[in-house]
Amino acid sequence: MKDTEAHIGLDAIETGPSGHLLPRLSKLTMVGMSFAILNTWIALAGSLGIVMPSGSSVAFLYGFIFCVLCNLCLGASLGEMASIWPTAGGQYHFTYSLCSKKWRNFGSFWVGWTSIVGWLTLVTTEGFFSAQFFSAAGVIGSKGAYEITEWKTYLIFVAILTFATLVNIFGNKILGRWNDGALYWSIMAVVVISITILATSDKNDAEFAFTNFDNETGWSDGMAWILGLLQSALSLIGYDVVMHMTEEMPRPTSDAPKAIVLSIIVGGVTFVPPFRSYLSSVILTKNSGTAFILVMLFCLTDPETVLGTATHMPITELVYQATSSRAAAVVLTVMLGVCFINGTMGCITSASRLLYSMARDKGMIFPSVFGRIHPTLSVPIPAILLVFAFNLCFGLLYLGPTVAFSAYAASCTILLNLSCGIPVAILLFRGRSTLLQYQRPDTPFKLGKWGYLCNGVAVVFVGVTTVFFCFPAALPVGTDSMNYVSAVVGICAVLVGVYWVVYGGRFEGPKFDVIMGIADEEREVRATSIAVEGEKGTR
Repeated sequence: MKDTEAHIGLDAIETGPSGHLLPRLSKLTMVGMSFAILNTWIALAGSLGIVMPSGSSVAFLYGFIFCVLCNLCLGASLGEMASIWPTAGGQYHFTYSLCSKKWRNFGSFWVGWTSIVGWLTLVTTEGFFSAQFFSAAGVIGSKGAYEITEWKTYLIFVAILTFATLVNIFGNKILGRWNDGALYWSIMAVVVISITILATSDKNDAEFAFTNFDNETGWSDGMAWILGLLQSALSLIGYDVVMHMTEEMPRPTSDAPKAIVLSIIVGGVTFVPPFRSYLSSVILTKNSGTAFILVMLFCLTDPETVLGTATHMPITELVYQATSSRAAAVVLTVMLGVCFINGTMGCITSASRLLYSMARDKGMIFPSVFGRIHPTLSVPIPAILLVFAFNLCFGLLYLGPTVAFSAYAASCTILLNLSCGIPVAILLFRGRSTLLQYQRPDTPFKLGKWGYLCNGVAVVFVGVTTVFFCFPAALPVGTDSMNYVSAVVGICAVLVGVYWVVYGGRFEGPKFDVIMGIADEEREVRATSIAVEGEKGTR
């Protein structure tokens, strides 16, 4: 790799009895982990009540397809960078490499903490999604006797968060198989639910599913459609987890870009991968994402009852209305809750790796603590516990005003999209030659002539959606209907700014030769171990 301004030094790595991340995650595993975090089709199901007033079927269906295409451009742009710099820092390491020497520390630090805060809030969002589904199952199963309250939902969230944290600490050896299973579980759930409600419910006509446009927001039709994109965008965030796990992949330069793009495709249409051939997997694409939107639109014959359900989960009410069976509604709702438990686990994994990477680069307090990997468990335990403590505290926002928690949860979309879009914007500003100087003839993933198109679409999408997602969802605006996400993002910016002034001078940035050198050594050891085991098996 050509290195013109690389910041390199062995002093970046703490010495002592510290372990390091082991490459044990396959491409399929990373697609599974990413899809478990996205849970695109379930997130779409949970957003019915928000999207339908902002353009109804047209906004829901075509807005989602638009978001998938734009995220493919953003994911491909990031994949090209991950093919060069496969490190746990992901987009903030890309920013460091693409910035000029004067701005690299500043830009990298800000992108890193934007990404970290985004992932921390996404842990909360995923965990509460799961808790809400279990609460909805309780309402249906008890024939309405179970009453959903904020403190009960919070306690369920704490149980989910605790379980996910323990698995992240003690279950690293089974993490790969768990995420493979998470992929298949989610696919099974979408197939079972789709078949169930299609077979048992009344149906709308094709005109409603494909062309109905109903704007109840008070905004103009175009503005309403843009605001309706928020839920589609939320359902597609999280695929950058692949970048934060590259140090734990045997072939990251080739597998990471493919896993990023495939996870977005999975989120958009969902495929069933029965073979290790990923081309065959994509050809054998099955229903979800776009297809599940159509399932819901065709079966949403009584939107008033579904959207006003006492379960607070429209998909649960839709299943119950279709089947008239409480048992079926409970079982299928629990399946959805389990999907988000898997997503919570993946979010904790990603957030902890980012914190570990930032500590390794001296970008946070107590780097010798948070920048360490447990020598036997091979995970950053202090970073995982920090994620747990943060979410335990900020999850308490759920007990306060609804608008406060909603703004906090929605901020993860803006923060993660910004963290992914900034390095691409820097690349466009400085010219793609800035990236090309690092590419080698054998670099596995290159955008080539499509580079400027993908980069441009990605930057425009992130820029436009970031601005409009701060607007209130409907007019007129009151204190209870105001969109406070801009306040949350502003508070984050102030805190990171203060942190930069006080602590930023210690930030050193990534040492790629050291980080990637350790990873390459581990990959060689792992490959040798696998080969030896294979020889023993043939004897």
